[in-house]
Amino acid sequence: MRIIFIFFLLPVFFTAQNKYPTLLWKISGKGLNKPSYLYGTMHVSNRVAYHLSEEFFNALQSVDVVGLETNPGDWMDNMEKTGELKQETVFSNSYLQQRDFYGSVFDAKLPDKKLLQNLISYDPDLINGLLYRRNGGKENFEENTYIDLFIFQAASKLGKKVISLEDFIQAEIHSRLASLPDDETEEEYGSRNNIFIPFSKIEDAYRTGNLDLLDSLSKKGNSKNNQTYLINRRNVFFVNTIDSVLQKNTIFSGVGAAHLPGEEGVIELLRKKGYTLEPVFPKNNSKADKTRDEIEAMRKPVTFVKQLVTDSVFSVAVPGKLYSVVDLENIKYKVFADMVNGSFYSVVRLKYSGPLFNMNASAMQAKMDSLLFENIPGKIISKKEITSNNGFKGIEVINKTRTGDMQHYQFFFTDFDITLFKMGGKGDYAIGPDATSFFSSIHFHPKKEEKILFTPKTKGFEVQIPKNHSYLKNSGVSSVGLVEDVHAYAKANSTYFGIKHAVYNDFDYIEEDTFELNILSSKVLKSYEFEENIKKELIKHQNLPAIQFSGQHKNGKILNGKIIIKGVHYYLFFTVNELNTQMDQSFFESIKLTPIVSTEIIKEIEDKDFYFKATDEVSDNASTRFNELYRQVYEKEMGHLKKKKEKKKDIYDYDYRTERKAYYSPSSNEYVNIVYEKFNNYDYKSNDEFVELLEKNLKGLHSIYPSNTIKKYHDGGIFTYRTNLKDTASSRAIAFKMLIKNGMRYEVSTTYDTIIGLEGWSKGFFESFRLTDTVIGLDIIRIKFDLLVNDLLSSDTIKRREANHSVQRSINMHKFFALGFIELLSNPRFNEINEDSRAQLLVNGGTLETEKIIEPYKKLYQQYTDSFYLQLSLLKGLAYLKTQKSYDAFYELLRNDAPLVGQESIISDVFQVLNDSLELCKKFFPSMLTLTRYEEYRNPVYSLLAQLIEKELVNPKVISARKDDILADAHLTQKRYNPGVKNIPGNIKAFENLDKASREIAEVLALNLEGLANNSIFQNTSFLKNLDAVSRHELVNYAVILMPFYKSDERIRQYFNRLDKIKSQHINMPIVILKHENKIQGTDTLFNYYCTNLATRAYFYSELEKRKIDYKFLKRYKNQESLNQAVISIQLQFAKIYSYDKDKKQIDSLYPIENIPAINRYQKGKLYFYKIGKERGEKEKWAIAFVQNSDKELTVDVDVISLNFIPDKTKTQTENMQQAASEFALRFRKRVSQKANDLSYSSY
Repeated sequence: MRIIFIFFLLPVFFTAQNKYPTLLWKISGKGLNKPSYLYGTMHVSNRVAYHLSEEFFNALQSVDVVGLETNPGDWMDNMEKTGELKQETVFSNSYLQQRDFYGSVFDAKLPDKKLLQNLISYDPDLINGLLYRRNGGKENFEENTYIDLFIFQAASKLGKKVISLEDFIQAEIHSRLASLPDDETEEEYGSRNNIFIPFSKIEDAYRTGNLDLLDSLSKKGNSKNNQTYLINRRNVFFVNTIDSVLQKNTIFSGVGAAHLPGEEGVIELLRKKGYTLEPVFPKNNSKADKTRDEIEAMRKPVTFVKQLVTDSVFSVAVPGKLYSVVDLENIKYKVFADMVNGSFYSVVRLKYSGPLFNMNASAMQAKMDSLLFENIPGKIISKKEITSNNGFKGIEVINKTRTGDMQHYQFFFTDFDITLFKMGGKGDYAIGPDATSFFSSIHFHPKKEEKILFTPKTKGFEVQIPKNHSYLKNSGVSSVGLVEDVHAYAKANSTYFGIKHAVYNDFDYIEEDTFELNILSSKVLKSYEFEENIKKELIKHQNLPAIQFSGQHKNGKILNGKIIIKGVHYYLFFTVNELNTQMDQSFFESIKLTPIVSTEIIKEIEDKDFYFKATDEVSDNASTRFNELYRQVYEKEMGHLKKKKEKKKDIYDYDYRTERKAYYSPSSNEYVNIVYEKFNNYDYKSNDEFVELLEKNLKGLHSIYPSNTIKKYHDGGIFTYRTNLKDTASSRAIAFKMLIKNGMRYEVSTTYDTIIGLEGWSKGFFESFRLTDTVIGLDIIRIKFDLLVNDLLSSDTIKRREANHSVQRSINMHKFFALGFIELLSNPRFNEINEDSRAQLLVNGGTLETEKIIEPYKKLYQQYTDSFYLQLSLLKGLAYLKTQKSYDAFYELLRNDAPLVGQESIISDVFQVLNDSLELCKKFFPSMLTLTRYEEYRNPVYSLLAQLIEKELVNPKVISARKDDILADAHLTQKRYNPGVKNIPGNIKAFENLDKASREIAEVLALNLEGLANNSIFQNTSFLKNLDAVSRHELVNYAVILMPFYKSDERIRQYFNRLDKIKSQHINMPIVILKHENKIQGTDTLFNYYCTNLATRAYFYSELEKRKIDYKFLKRYKNQESLNQAVISIQLQFAKIYSYDKDKKQIDSLYPIENIPAINRYQKGKLYFYKIGKERGEKEKWAIAFVQNSDKELTVDVDVISLNFIPDKTKTQTENMQQAASEFALRFRKRVSQKANDLSYSSY
C-alpha cells in the first residue's frame, strides 16, 4: 500500500509544480459549441519556435478567425503612422552628408562608387524584420519566417479571417511606455528587480513548453514598467478581444508565450471570464510536417494596382502601397512587403544630373554594369540589356541567393537618374507570374517638349521650365540645407535647367549679403566645373539682394546663373548651354519669388512643457496624430509618478533650469527659436538688470546690433522687451523678444527679410506667442531674502533643504539683499543655519557693496574661534568687499587671530581674492610677516609681498628688519626644492618626448600659462593680472623680495648664487630677467641662450616686453621672422606630445618662403610661410603664421594657422600661398567649414 500511495501522489506533485505545461491550450465552456485555441508564440525564425504538432494544425484549420497580437497585413501602414519606416543611414555617405553650408548646399556631384554599390546591394533591414527575421550567422538553422508570420500566412492561405487582438497604435504606445525607467527617483532606481537572463534559458523553457519557468524568467528579467505595459496591460486587451470574438465565432489566438502564464496572464484572465482552458499536449509526427509543407507551398493570389511617383515620371503596378523608407535630396527608396506570400517589391530612384558633368545614360549604365558582379548577392543567373516603353536603356538581372531564393532587378538609365525596380521572395517567386505582372507594368511617361509656368505646392517661387521636368522635395532637411530641387532638359536646344532652394535658420548670427552671394556663386561654378571666363554682377531682384554670374567649362559649355537671398531662403536658378547655343533669357526673365503658403493646418497650439501658446502650422497626418496620442497617454500614465514625486518633494522645481527648443513650418522650413530660464525661487533681478543683460548679450553677437531701441511693455504681470537685430551689410534681421513672468524668462527669435518684413508662418507664430496662465516659480523681480531666511531656519526639512541647496549652489547675493543680510547677522538664530550655508552667505556678503557688514563680521569672527572654516569665510567676504576699511579689518583680524588649517591651498584661496586690489594691501606689511611662522601662510604671504614690491606699493625698507627671517625661509625652501618633483598641473609625462629646452619651456607654460600674456584673447584681462601670484614658483617670490638687498648683503648674494645652480627654466628665467632689470652682472650667458634657443626665444621676448626691457633682446634675433620661427618651432615640439609616432625624430628646421598681405572680416596683417624640414620620402609641408598689423614693431602675438599645409604640386608657390590667404579670408565666417589642408588656428 505504501508504494501505491507514493505513485498516486506523483502526478499530483508534478501537476502542482507545472501549472502551465504546454504552449497550446483549448478554450471551452461558457456555452461554446466548438472549442477555440490559444497558442504561445516566439517572435523569431529560430527552429526552437517551430516544434509544430498535428494538434497545432488541427486547431488552426478548425476555427473561423485567427487572432494575432497585431495583424501583420496592416503593419506597414501602421509603421508609417508611427514613423518607424525611415531607414536612411545606409545612404548617409560623403555625397549626402551636410558639409559646410556654402560648399555643399548647392553642390552637385556624380554618385560615388559606394553609393552605387549600396543602390545595388541594399535591402532595407525593414524587409528582413517584416518577412524573415534572419540572423546572418544562423541562416542554416532557421525557418523561412518567424512563427507569428507563419500563422498569419497559413491563416490567410486557408481563407481564415485574420484580426488584431490589440490595436497596433496602442501596442506601440505600450511598447514605448515599457522602455521608460521604472522610477526617476534616486531611492527607487536601485530597487528594480530586473536581471540579465541568458536567452538560452528562455529557449529551453519554450522548447519544452514550460510556461511556468518562462513566467519566472520573464518576471526576473523584466523591469516593472516592462512587465506592466508590455505584458500585463496588453493581456487585458488580448482577452477582451478574444472574449468578444467567442460570442459568435471560434478563434485561434497566437500571442507571445510570456503572455500566457501567471495570475495576470491570458490563461487566468480567460478563466476569470468563465472559460475552461485545458492544455493540449503536442504529438509531433510526419503528418504535421506534411501539412506545414503544403501550406508553405501555397500562393495566395494578389491584385496589382497602378501607382505613380510624385512627379509622374513613371508608373508601376504593385500588390499594395509603396511606402517610403528613404527620402533624401537625391535618393528616394520605396518598398512594399507582401506579408502573405513573403515577397517584397522595391522602387528606387537616384538623381545624378548627368548633363552637368558630361555623363550620359550610356556611360552611367556601363558604370553600373561594372559593379553588378561584386554587389549582387549570391549567383547571377542571367543578365541582359532591356529597353523601356519609351526607349530608355536598362539592365535586367536575375540572381539566386545563398538560401536558394530568387531575386529580380531591372535598372533603367536616363541622363538625370537611375531607376531600379526590384523584387524578391521565397524560392522562384521572383521569376513567377507575379514578377511578370510587376515588371511588365513599368511605364515611363514622356512629356511634351513645351514650357509651363512651374510653382511648387507651397509656392515660394515661379519660373518657366520645360514640362518634362523633375521636382524633388527633401523632407529630411532641418534648419539648414537643401529644401527643393528641380531639374529639366530641353533637347531642342540642348539646355539644362536647374533650380535649387535652400534655407539657413540662424538666431545669433547674420552674414553679409555680398559675401554670401559671391561665395555661393563661386562654389557653384567650382562644384560644377565651370571655372573659365567667369563673370559676376551684383544686382537686385524684386529689390532683394542677388547676383547673376556665368562661367565656361573646359568642354565649351556655358553656365548662366542667378542667386537670390530672401530672409532664410536661398534660391539658385541656372542653365547650361552648348557653346554656340543662345542662353534661354525667358527662363531668367520669368523668375519671380512669391510668399510661401502653408499646406498644413494653421491652428493655435499649447506647449505644456514651455507653458506658452502660439499659432502654428501643424502637420495633420498619421504620424503626427500618433505622436499626439502617445503624448496624451504618456501624460496620463506618468501623472502618478509626478504626483508621487511631488508628495515626496523629490523634484527640484524651486531651482534654476534652462531649456530650448525650436518650432518650424513644414511648408516654409522657417524656424522660431525659444529659450527659457526658470530662476531659483529665492533669486532676484530687477527690470533694469534684465535690460542690461540683454544689451550685453546682444553686443557679444559679433557685428549684430539692435536696429532700434529696445521697446518695453508691461501687461498682465508679463514684462516684454522687443527689438530687431541687424547687420549693416545684410538685408536679414532677427526679430527678438524677451518675456518675463513670475520666475520665468523667455527669449523668442526668428530670422526674416527686412525688405519684405516678417511674413507668413514666422510672423504668425512670433506675433501670437504668449505665455499661459500657469504660474511657474516665484516672481523674479520681487526681493525674497526674508523668505530665504525663513526657509533656512524652517522646521520643514524640505523647505530647509531647498534653501540650503539654493544658497550653496544656485543663487547670487544681490545688493538689495544688504539690509536683510545685515539684520540676519545680528539675529540670534543665525547660528542655527547650516554651517555650509552660513559660510557661503558670509563669503557672498562681501559682494553686497556695503561696509555695514564689517562690524558684524568682526563680532562673528570672535565668536567662531572654534571654526577656521567660518573665520576664513568671513575673511574672504571682507576681501571681496574691496574697500580700504574692509581690507583693514581683514588685516586686523588675521594678524590678531589667524585660523590655522594646516593646508596652504585653503589659505591661498582666500589670499587670491586680494590680487586685483593690491593698492589696498600696502598697509599689511611688515606686520603680516609674523604669519609666515605658520607653514600654510608662508607662501601666500610672500607671494602677496612679492607683488607689492614689484608694483612699488611696498618700500623694501619696510621689511628690512625681517630680512634675516625671510632669508632663512628662502634657504629652507631652496634646500627642500627637488627639481625632479614639480607642482605642474596635468600629466607631466606628456612632456618627456620633448628635447630638454622645449620640455622646460613646456613646464613653464603648463605651470603659469605666461605664454598667454601676449595672446589677444587674454590681453588686459584680470585673469592675466593674477597669473604671477597664482602660479609662479615660491623661489621666484623670494628672489623678488630679497633682490633690493642684493648689493648690500653678501649672504643674499650667496643665496642668489645658489639659485643660479637651479636649471629649471620656470625658476631660472624669471631670476635672470630680475637680475637684468637690476643691472646685476653675470647673466649674459643665460640671457643669450634664451634669445638664441628657438624653444625659449618668443617666450623670453614676451617676458622682457612686459617689463619694458625688450630693448636688451639680442639684435640678431630681434625681428618678426625670428619670433615667428620660435613660435612655430615650439608648437611643432608640442605636437610631439600628441603624436602617435613619438619615437620618430622630429625635423624642426624651418625655411622662410615669403610673406603676403592677408585680411579677413576682423583682422588685417601678413601671412608668413615656412617650409618644414622633412626626411626623405616625406611630403613637403608648410607652416603658416599670421601676424596682425599693430603699432608695435615686433610681437609674439603670432597665430599659427597651420603646421600641416601640403602644397598642391600642380600649382605654383604663389598660387598655393593665395589659396591659404583665401581660406584665411573666410576666418570668422560662421557658416564656412575650412577643412582643406587642415588649417587650424592657434595662438602663442
